[in-house]
Amino acid sequence: MLHRKVLTVEPMMFRTLLVLLVTTVSGGALSHGSAPPSQTGQETVWRWFENCGENRTLGLEVQLDGNIIHRSSFPICQISDRPNTSERQQRKITFHFKGGHVFQGRYHTVDSQMIEGNIWQAGADPDAVLLGVSFSTKDQVLLNTIHIAKPGIVSTSEVDRGVVVRTFPVRRK
Repeated sequence: MLHRKVLTVEPMMFRTLLVLLVTTVSGGALSHGSAPPSQTGQETVWRWFENCGENRTLGLEVQLDGNIIHRSSFPICQISDRPNTSERQQRKITFHFKGGHVFQGRYHTVDSQMIEGNIWQAGADPDAVLLGVSFSTKDQVLLNTIHIAKPGIVSTSEVDRGVVVRTFPVRRK
């Protein structure tokens, strides 16, 4: 009889403890705003335009229909803390080029229009720099997308038909 009572009580206690544990863990994470380890600054992530002393540079090319419309480079490094979003969004590369291209298969531009291109750091990852890429006229956004730049290797993305973003390591002398 004792054996039967123990079997009846233990599952109820187990369920109660399980519910209590799940409630505590999920409630604690939600109410205290705990972040996963990747967002607490415990791992290193790639950032651009940082002063870290590594002297690593990433080259950038933007091609439109096989022609280079922008070429530049910027410093990158791995850091353990993540700057806030407003700081990340303040830094961007801006360039201009003539229209005459159809973006996303529906946004037609003419040769007389000037298109503005913008590239900024949209995210940070242990293995890559996530670059936001956008093109716009004074009246509308033509394209807004992401290019994944992997430090140390060439990364190429066709972000729209005929629009290629290429990043690559730059060797310093």
